[in-house]
Formats: sequence, C-alpha cells, structure tokens
Amino acid sequence: MKNVIPCCLTTIFFALLTGQANAESLRCNGDIVEINDTKAEVVVKCGNPEMTDSYCEKSAQKIRQSDGSLTLVENCENVDIWTYNPGKGQFLTNLYFAQGKLREMRYGDRVK
Repeated sequence: MKNVIPCCLTTIFFALLTGQANAESLRCNGDIVEINDTKAEVVVKCGNPEMTDSYCEKSAQKIRQSDGSLTLVENCENVDIWTYNPGKGQFLTNLYFAQGKLREMRYGDRVK
C-alpha cells in the first residue's frame, strides 16, 4: 500500500507536465499569443503575418417556425488564417480567427 501513493503522484505529475507541453501558444518578441487573443493583440505581439487566407465555415441551425415546422438555416462564418514564421528550427504556425478572436493554432513544418 505504501507504493500506491508515490506511483499515483508520479502519474499525475507527468500528466500535468504533458498537458502543459501541449498547450497552444506562440512566442513573439518575448510575448505569448494564446487562444482567445484578439487580432489586434496578436499584431501588437507578433507584427503582421507572413501570409493570410480565409474561408467560409458552414454550419446549419434548425429553426422552429410558429406552425411547429422546422426550417434548416445555413450559416457561413468567416475564418481568417494567419501564418507566422517564428524562425529557423521552429514550426510554421497557422492562427485561426473567428469573430475576431484566436480560436485555434496549428503547427506546420519546421523552418529550415
């Protein structure tokens, strides 16, 4: 029974450590860009991106009418993609913005 507690604590410690390593962030000029940052905050921290793109992300919503019937309404949310090159040996980073806020980061190839 004595070995159970240290074993569990070690497992929890490594799980927390791994979770921190996988946290999404981008370091620019000593500042850290994180999920939910606005476009303005990212520009202040990192400057302008090397490349930008955008696409329409479609979603559907069911609306109940006054007569009880359902109508399917398609929405299009604009998603902007900004690409940053953090430097040699680092990974290209694509930032995905929706409604003006950073919602996702994806890492690309390592810069050579």
